[in-house]
Amino acid sequence: MSDFEIHLFDTSFEQISARFEKSSTEQQHEMLIQLDAIAKKLTPVQTHRPQEDVLADIKQAMQGDRACVFFAHHYVSWYRSCQSENAKPQLHHWSQLDMNNRRLFIEMLALRDLGHWDDEALFQFEQYCLAAIGE
Repeated sequence: MSDFEIHLFDTSFEQISARFEKSSTEQQHEMLIQLDAIAKKLTPVQTHRPQEDVLADIKQAMQGDRACVFFAHHYVSWYRSCQSENAKPQLHHWSQLDMNNRRLFIEMLALRDLGHWDDEALFQFEQYCLAAIGE
């Protein structure tokens, strides 16, 4: 590594550290998620892709049995506070998801964070998930 690259790294790290100290707890958590992904050479988590893209990717992931069970139960719980008797989310299944499905789950949780969501599309996806769990 050249002196220039070391300087850039050090400068970036100092800026990140200063920004971290001035940030809210929520912003600090977001920064830690991104830094953890960089440290582990993972693709940084995107929490605000378009809703239709996230739902389409989750639907595709649900073609696998394990992901279908996980997403169907957790989506219904997330969307309606578990008003379904058949929806039984269990987060211990998280450890059985691959990194792509973990990323999708985090994106699912963030779908309403920006305040721009299509509730009809979320409702239709809930119906899809309810059908997947036999309700």
